[in-house]
Amino acid sequence: MLLRLEQVAGALCGRYAPGVDCGLLSRELGAFAARYAPDGCREFSAALSFVPPAEIRELNQKYRGIGQETDVLSFPLWETDGAFSPPAGWETLPLGDIVVAPEYVFYSAQERKIDYNNEIVLVIIHGALHLLGFDHDTEEREREMWSVQDALLAGYILKLSQAPGANEED
Repeated sequence: MLLRLEQVAGALCGRYAPGVDCGLLSRELGAFAARYAPDGCREFSAALSFVPPAEIRELNQKYRGIGQETDVLSFPLWETDGAFSPPAGWETLPLGDIVVAPEYVFYSAQERKIDYNNEIVLVIIHGALHLLGFDHDTEEREREMWSVQDALLAGYILKLSQAPGANEED
């Protein structure tokens, strides 16, 4: 199963263009999401937008009442009372929107001295998990969500490193 990420807005270029294997990420997310698929669903999709910090700050203010920048926001389509509740019978099920501020992620990764590519993949994973009903509003749910996103990131990194040509020098 795939969780197809459809880039609908923004272009990543220059210093904010990460080396993300979207096909691999879609397969990793889809394999995990398959356990949440309703009857008849063969594929998930999510809209992925890349926006500047000012735009994500506006969205954060409008929808969460928080007037500051953040790395990622998610807008799930199938959430009822904090739970994932998709309809059955859709072959391709849209999950919602993931909005990422790559510039914010870039500078945050630099400040924390971590790899930007891995951090941008992590925030996309984080956003996708929100679309599946995961949250970090309690300590228990946060532990579960962090555990799942860390495992998904580790699986992505491992498979990326095993891809043909992954260890070749330029």
